[in-house]
Amino acid sequence: MVLNVLKLAGVAMSGVASAVAAANDAVDGMIDTLKTNENPTINRIGRVLEGTKFGFMLGYLTPSILTAVGVALTTGDLMAAVGGGVAVLGNPVAGVCAAVGAVYFGWKALNDQERSAILESVGQFLKVGYEMIKAVVQFALNLMKDLLSADNLEELKQTVSEAAEVVGRHLADITHSVKDKAAKTADSLKKTASNVSDAMSSAFKKKGKGTDSAD
Repeated sequence: MVLNVLKLAGVAMSGVASAVAAANDAVDGMIDTLKTNENPTINRIGRVLEGTKFGFMLGYLTPSILTAVGVALTTGDLMAAVGGGVAVLGNPVAGVCAAVGAVYFGWKALNDQERSAILESVGQFLKVGYEMIKAVVQFALNLMKDLLSADNLEELKQTVSEAAEVVGRHLADITHSVKDKAAKTADSLKKTASNVSDAMSSAFKKKGKGTDSAD
């Protein structure tokens, strides 16, 4: 859902009336889908997107800016993600929540160079200025601060983590937090140990088969 919205938004920047209408309809549909969900976290993410839309009165553009920043943060490559080279999540609702959540957990963690890279990719894709992007992000961060409870944030963080794993990244790549980096190291060591164990098991099985053949 989020990638489809961004594709339509990119086309709509041409100014063609039918393309603009399609982008607006897609954004409205995305917001309605989230807001009518019984899950409180999903519902509130819908309200955040709705808030960015009506807060700036620019139709599809501002929710698209927010989700584009989130996809860039989640995947590390906005253009590849929108182009279909990178999948965000199979679940469309979770994909939108992950994108918005990535903004909450990742935007302030960026250094100047990383933030500039995000601004450049989103700015080029949606043909908008950096100050507009920063204004939308800050507006959304304020909304999330007001709307999301501790439980919502915990659930949202898990969704972001799962989305990052889908594209071969880790939550720590988004949050840059010491705790998440420690978890990333632990996960890496666990996977390495598992791979070594699997390799040893396979080797023993092959050796066993070889011995059986000799008998």
